[in-house]
Amino acid sequence: MRHVFDALFTILPLVAFTPTVNSAQISLQSLDNAPVAHFTLARRGGTFEATIPGNDSVDMDLLLGQLERAEARFNLTRREVKGNKLVRKAKSKALGGKDDDELMGQMASNGTWFARLAIGEPPQSIDLDLNMLTSDFYVRHTTSHAGTRYDDLFSKSFVKSNQHPYRSCTLPTEVFHIPTVDRSIALPFAYCRPLKGSQDTLSASGSMLGLAPSKHLRQIDTPFLLHQLLSQRIVERPIFSLMLVSGHEGVLSIGGTAAQAAELVSKQTAEQLDRAGAEEKINAFTEENGKTLEGGTNSLDKNNIPEEKVILQRRGVGAEGLKTRRADWREGWTWSKVQGAEGWWQTLMQGVWVGGSRVLQNQAVVIDINTPFILAPPLAAKTFYAAVAGSRPLDPPYSNFYVFPCMNPPAVEFEFQGTRFPAMQGGRGMEYASAIIPGGKFSLGRLKHGSGYCVGAIVETKMGLKEEKERMAGSSKQGLGSAAASVGSLAGNGMRDVWVIGERFFRGVSGVFDVQEKRIGFRAY
Repeated sequence: MRHVFDALFTILPLVAFTPTVNSAQISLQSLDNAPVAHFTLARRGGTFEATIPGNDSVDMDLLLGQLERAEARFNLTRREVKGNKLVRKAKSKALGGKDDDELMGQMASNGTWFARLAIGEPPQSIDLDLNMLTSDFYVRHTTSHAGTRYDDLFSKSFVKSNQHPYRSCTLPTEVFHIPTVDRSIALPFAYCRPLKGSQDTLSASGSMLGLAPSKHLRQIDTPFLLHQLLSQRIVERPIFSLMLVSGHEGVLSIGGTAAQAAELVSKQTAEQLDRAGAEEKINAFTEENGKTLEGGTNSLDKNNIPEEKVILQRRGVGAEGLKTRRADWREGWTWSKVQGAEGWWQTLMQGVWVGGSRVLQNQAVVIDINTPFILAPPLAAKTFYAAVAGSRPLDPPYSNFYVFPCMNPPAVEFEFQGTRFPAMQGGRGMEYASAIIPGGKFSLGRLKHGSGYCVGAIVETKMGLKEEKERMAGSSKQGLGSAAASVGSLAGNGMRDVWVIGERFFRGVSGVFDVQEKRIGFRAY
């Protein structure tokens, strides 16, 4: 399938960064009955690799650091009762959050998926970091040389504002160039310059696109970018989708999906291969059965070609029909409603399957493409690996990680609404820059050089559990009762029994996120 996605990426970069309409753009638009903005994605730092350079064994200290970093991102929010529902909000510094003038999310850090955003006249191109755990869209300008910088001084279309939606941000208006829909539109946006004395002055410049579906995770008093695009009729559907075609390439689609484009490229590629195969067979038949005419050319009576050859010749039709098909964008997706405390893209995974047997059921999961692993709570991780023959946990301080026999990787499937989706199956192929690592896509690398064990990509997380123990211990020291401890538990991140479905699941499965209906759609590709 790699050649299919190579072909897809010959189209998408053109439409994502070229302001004029071209034939590739028209082809993409014709697959949908509404405008869709397609952004090509990249993973900063390239494909996640935990192996030691020049070796197929893992760097366990690197893995441990990556786990701690991933868990820390989920610890910046707390839960709070609003009306009759439970919602997530940013923590204050007193509760373990960031400084009061800092925004959640780290910009321009390695391992983050990002697009390119063109703003201003003339256009200035900056990185647009995706963050599925926050809801804010903003552009940040700092004194640091890190990251990519937008500067209002070099834009003729910048309109200043005295409004302050956040302590360090103003609300000017600027022209945004939206890819693939061939539109430029003036929009108000949060333009943030860190206050003097803030540690953010040394942080990277760039922009952040929060994709969380709840207004309660907004720290800046501005509308969602998606809602602004909807109100200006740049897009017509309150959805966005993510498709990762490798460990370092992907597509963000706002207002629709890239699924039909991928289907078109896949079908066209298959038809080209069929035609090439047909020509080979016909040429061989001609050489064997053709008659030599005067002038030295071969002639073949097509009525004498076996039926198999005729069928092969006729397979070239159908691509045009697919190209102009305006199918309902909901087709082909498995839908799952958002659940849990309002804030993140959290839903219910009905089952986890290993080798064709269901080993877990009804597991709460949060979707986050910036997490390089699949994180599982302690009991779920133990149950899962108990079903993987020959697996075992590592000794402290690496006891969150499990190993399995490299020669026998498990066949893992995640079930949503009765549909089982393959997870991390198959060989690594060409999407990895380094040498082939044993254990397939489920493997993070060999435990040690020459070892027959590989480290599994499903990693145990103690998020929520450790936090709860610390909170209970603090309540006991202060002489607080169990009721006070229970109320205080809402200050935690609520991740005690929750999985995190990270980027590895989305290599082979695309996701669409319906902001209005609060649901997630999954589709294998």
